Amino acid sequence: MLQIDTAVVGVVVTVLIALIGLAAWVGGLAQKVKGVRADNIEEKEERKEVIAQIRAEFKSYQIDNKGDHGKIFDKLDKIISNGNKG
Repeated sequence: MLQIDTAVVGVVVTVLIALIGLAAWVGGLAQKVKGVRADNIEEKEERKEVIAQIRAEFKSYQIDNKGDHGKIFDKLDKIISNGNKG
């Protein structure tokens, strides 16, 4: 007849419970990581849209200010040359 020591049964049961707990913890952690990754992808797309909007606004701002800059440079040239051309 096969005899099983109670200490061995206790160790085996403890190890099995630890493995089940570890598997549950790893599964929960994997779900959290999956959720965070999805959130990061959404935030990244939102940031891309915001950056594109900012670039478009800056581009229009640059275009609008080219005329003003030309006037400023003309005035500076006039001041530097004391109103004399040539």
